[in-house]
Amino acid sequence: MVRMLFLLTMAMTAWAQDPYKVAPKNYHREFENDWVRVSRVTYQPGDKTALHDHPALPTVYIYLTDGGEIQFGHQEFYALRRRAVKAGQIRFNAGNRETHTTEYFGDQPSEYLRIEMKTELDRPPKDVRIAPEDRTAFENKMLRIERCGPCSAVAAPSVVVSIAEKTARWVEANAAAPGGEFVRVQLLSRPRAEALP
Repeated sequence: MVRMLFLLTMAMTAWAQDPYKVAPKNYHREFENDWVRVSRVTYQPGDKTALHDHPALPTVYIYLTDGGEIQFGHQEFYALRRRAVKAGQIRFNAGNRETHTTEYFGDQPSEYLRIEMKTELDRPPKDVRIAPEDRTAFENKMLRIERCGPCSAVAAPSVVVSIAEKTARWVEANAAAPGGEFVRVQLLSRPRAEALP
């Protein structure tokens, strides 16, 4: 019996696919370069996604809207239910390879950005969570997450996110920063040399 369950799990994992292909209604690639891959994730009430993969990249989640509970049916370990979120919340996750389905339980649409880091690693020991009203910056050797408005130019390339406009843009090092209130994710380490998924 244990062997059958193991084989079934392995087969389901092998069938899992790119979220942009199996759930194009929910996953949209905003932009990608040598430093980051930025995806916009949207859910409507009742949405369910097919089994799909996410690579083991440290990821910053920036919630653009309030969102209801969502269940992740992980193949590697167990189902996990994420609590409701508020617009402006930020989470930095160490990044584990994941294969899962999703089911959205909220009664309003939900939208957030996934910013996957392709840089040299400095994984946090546990998730970093920043509340919408918290203006305390988080920094490690890999990145700096901060709220700024207006944002000054910095020596590091950055992803700059406007919660109000629900936009994300890439800003080169030392470039003039856009005006307004933003969440800025500065990349403090170089892109990794090895090929990434």
